[in-house]
Amino acid sequence: MASILIKPKSVEEHKFLIDLLKRMNITSTLVEESEINYETKKAIKDVVDGKVNKVSNSDQLFDELEI
Repeated sequence: MASILIKPKSVEEHKFLIDLLKRMNITSTLVEESEINYETKKAIKDVVDGKVNKVSNSDQLFDELEI
């Protein structure tokens, strides 16, 4: 199972992403914790270390996810 870590820049962007994922029948989990959990720390470390596939637009994302 692939995971996508998204940090919305605004409330409007957050609402848009939730709606978009819901319309695509993609299960999403909103994590709001005062302390970062292990999975989030690992995802952030992977991004910093360059161990992830970065995309610059939705077409690249869909290609990566094979949707």
